[in-house]
Amino acid sequence: MLRFTELALFLVPFALYAAWRILGQRTPRWFVWGALVVLGVLGASAIWFGLNQRTEPGAGYAPAHIENGRIVPGHAVPKAPS
Repeated sequence: MLRFTELALFLVPFALYAAWRILGQRTPRWFVWGALVVLGVLGASAIWFGLNQRTEPGAGYAPAHIENGRIVPGHAVPKAPS
């Protein structure tokens, strides 16, 4: 069963496209600039997240597993010192 958030995230692009088609040339300039600013912030945050979540070269990966009845998510395992 889909949750409301997943359904909303799926429908948002269609709603924005419909609004763009309906408004057409009447779209205010501030709205266009606001959308561009939001896209810029999203791009910058994706780059920041990618840089902060990277692992060191040669690091291993421990897949998700169950430990004491709880799910432990997958994570990077530091490379052993040489």
